[in-house]
Amino acid sequence: MTPPGWPRSTSGPAATRSTTPSAPRATPTTCAVRSTGSTRRTTAATPSPAGNLFAAGTARTRPEIYVMGVRNPYRIWVDRKADNTLYWGEVGPDAGTDLANRGPAAYDEFNRANGPGNYGWPYCGGPNVAYNDWDFATATPRGWFPCGGSTGPVNNSPRNTGVQQLPPTKPALVWEQHGGSEDWPALDNPGGCGSPNHVEVYHYDPNLVSDVKWPAYYDNKWLISEYCRNWIKEVQFDNGNPSTGAPTVIEPVLAGMKLVHPIDWQFGPDGSLYLLEYGSGYFSGAVDAGLYKINYVQGGRSPVAKATVNRDNGLAPLSVTFSSAGSSDPDGDPLTYAWDFTNNGSTDSTAANPSFTYSANGSYSARLTVNDGTGRSATTVVSVVVGNNRPTVTLTGLPAGGLFDWGQDLAVGATASDPQDGTPACSAVVVRAALGHQEHAHEEGEGTGCGATFNTGPVHAGPDSVLFFVLRGSYTDRGATGSAALTGEQEISLYPKQWQAEHFVQLNGPKVIDQAAAEGGKRLGDVQNGESVRHHAVSLKGITGVRARVSSGGPGGTISFRYDSPTGTEVARIAVPNTGGWDNYTELSATVTTPDDGTHDLYLVVTGGSGALLDVDSYTFTGPGVGTGGARTGEVKALGKCADIASSQTANGTKVQTWTCNGTAAQRWTLPGDGTVRGLAKCLDVKASGTTDGTLVQLYDCNGTAAQQWAAQPDGGLRNPQSGRCLDIPNSDLTDGRQLRIWTCNGTGAQRWTLP
Repeated sequence: MTPPGWPRSTSGPAATRSTTPSAPRATPTTCAVRSTGSTRRTTAATPSPAGNLFAAGTARTRPEIYVMGVRNPYRIWVDRKADNTLYWGEVGPDAGTDLANRGPAAYDEFNRANGPGNYGWPYCGGPNVAYNDWDFATATPRGWFPCGGSTGPVNNSPRNTGVQQLPPTKPALVWEQHGGSEDWPALDNPGGCGSPNHVEVYHYDPNLVSDVKWPAYYDNKWLISEYCRNWIKEVQFDNGNPSTGAPTVIEPVLAGMKLVHPIDWQFGPDGSLYLLEYGSGYFSGAVDAGLYKINYVQGGRSPVAKATVNRDNGLAPLSVTFSSAGSSDPDGDPLTYAWDFTNNGSTDSTAANPSFTYSANGSYSARLTVNDGTGRSATTVVSVVVGNNRPTVTLTGLPAGGLFDWGQDLAVGATASDPQDGTPACSAVVVRAALGHQEHAHEEGEGTGCGATFNTGPVHAGPDSVLFFVLRGSYTDRGATGSAALTGEQEISLYPKQWQAEHFVQLNGPKVIDQAAAEGGKRLGDVQNGESVRHHAVSLKGITGVRARVSSGGPGGTISFRYDSPTGTEVARIAVPNTGGWDNYTELSATVTTPDDGTHDLYLVVTGGSGALLDVDSYTFTGPGVGTGGARTGEVKALGKCADIASSQTANGTKVQTWTCNGTAAQRWTLPGDGTVRGLAKCLDVKASGTTDGTLVQLYDCNGTAAQQWAAQPDGGLRNPQSGRCLDIPNSDLTDGRQLRIWTCNGTGAQRWTLP
């Protein structure tokens, strides 16, 4: 509730992970308040107070709408101590690069509203940069939306129940992009992601008696935070007023503190900052999640307390070794330690790393207080459960880091064992699935350890998106007399077979280069002898080969795929020649030979002569992997029409066309899991191995060439990796007999295929 008691609520555009590419389907209408990307302002006495975006009685509008045109207002904050200005962090779309005929790369935004307004989405982003009015049926642009002028965009969506002429658009106050921000370089982004969340203005109260309140320096500073980038920043304004001024300077806050996904925070009545960190992981409280109170202390600084144990559960008598490793004092003052193992208020040990034996069952909060000798101290708590053992959970059927194709099923089971409960029934083990996206995940469903199957797609995302699948098994035991219940869990991530080279865990030398013809708009470039990249925790179970999309305007070199280190076991090797230019891509293949199906770090190591040897755009692993349904047979369908072998002929060169679905053998295709699409015992083939827009698609003897390789895309596309283009119905023409072709991937209905 804001003074004078106006509730405000927000919504983003409704979408599932398989939504269509057209954001206006979740149209920013002026006549709906559910899932429209808006903020509403009402009161109990006056549902539509004066000062909102649309006056009461205006036809085809909702008078409670205060702000519209916001994509995902993750968290809102109202400045109750000043003038009720509304602030929010807004998560943008996924596009990683600018497209000349579509629009800008994704903008994530930090915004404010000191009056009603239209903030542009999905027509404009960031500093009022326009998107193109895209015709998804014909994959052609209609023209750029008007952004920043005196007239707003026109919403002519057939789903629009409001007015067509929208209000003029307002720019974001501060914006960032996944590759960083040229306008605001202080919004650093080492991880290539973006999740603006909480924002708040600090108001210093000189009359507040508090020895922990933040100082007057931060008065009227706008603090903003990033979940994905793990920082809090201060924004300064030209007139010193965050509600009316223009931002001029952005500086770090708590630069010496390592944050782990700050999810919420606020200043308390004592002037201290209370910070909630989500921690790592996706489903439940991680060990590095926490709630922190951050005080301002004048003069010397307070120490930092850290406590760990060698075991936090077991039967009595339970001997536990405690450690204060990591405790420190930023001023270098010597520390003293006080341990209270049973949290009864007494000091049980003053050693830095003591041991203690618990003789009675119970749930204990062992407390460590460190003192720096200047009157400043810090405290931390670690939990110990005596009389119960944590259960062990094991996911079965899938290795951590296994590879799959989008659209496949992942079948998993889980078992649990517990010293007190014995072997629980498989139905008592919970298995949850989530679609991982950069640093967070969207829950997909739940099953039991008896056996659960989760489908992986399709999802709506481009090749620049970092997507994966997360599975977690958990079991909570029944506890014991005097002891709390404990939960055991195991979590694994699984990955699609196609990887963009710039999506790595560790980069050892190569550079990430922007290049329009690269699949995600970026590639690894200027790769020299001995340089490498590392991918974490990968299993090549079921993988028999790998293809790399590469280029070289230099001498070329060799790409070696190795386990666990740059000199580890080699599992594949690809020789890359000069391809005729740095932007002249080719696909090269190699056989994968693995010593086991286990999980390893996977290194790509480049060797060769001197100087820049080669560039790497992407690599695709082939073979069944760990997904099920690999050999699938049925229709291949888009826009309600089926891919059809003309007249059921089997001669090489027979055209593959659109036709009304009829259930005949000419429309029955098999995906055996090797990258081919087969019909009538032959393969779907790009004519003459063409790589340009408009090259026709035909039926031909299966020959193992790249012209017959097809990769299912997260958005339903069927892409030929050699050309980098997608199977396409020309001009979305649904006339029976139109021969299929390859065309620049654009996510339209003419390229969204439903596969068997």
